[in-house]
Amino acid sequence: QLVEVNGSPCLKLTEDEEKMTIPGTKMIYRLYDATGHPFMDLMALEEEPSPSAGQELAIRVLGQLSETRKVVPTTVEPLHHTYFRDGQVCEPLPSLLEVRNHAQVSLSLLSPAHRRLYEPQPYPV
Repeated sequence: QLVEVNGSPCLKLTEDEEKMTIPGTKMIYRLYDATGHPFMDLMALEEEPSPSAGQELAIRVLGQLSETRKVVPTTVEPLHHTYFRDGQVCEPLPSLLEVRNHAQVSLSLLSPAHRRLYEPQPYPV
């Protein structure tokens, strides 16, 4: 989605909160609970300070922007990796086997409440 034009942040306006965009370049973090399960993915602006394990965060869930919740992750994993910049490879690309293994490990770490096929618990972003 469009986030910037010539270095200026852009906001998509819509009446549907779930379709609104947050202007600016983002970083994505996976937050884990004390049992080692990821409980949410956090999207933050690039210039905001990175979340830290044990640090209380006030968050808003997409689609519920009027509500604020407080969470305390025990582990924080940055998910954003830049592989291409200005049309050039700037970090070695993972092999298909590495991508597959990473996806399988990520799925195995999810809580059974999020993985179940019948009425899974929503995973907040």
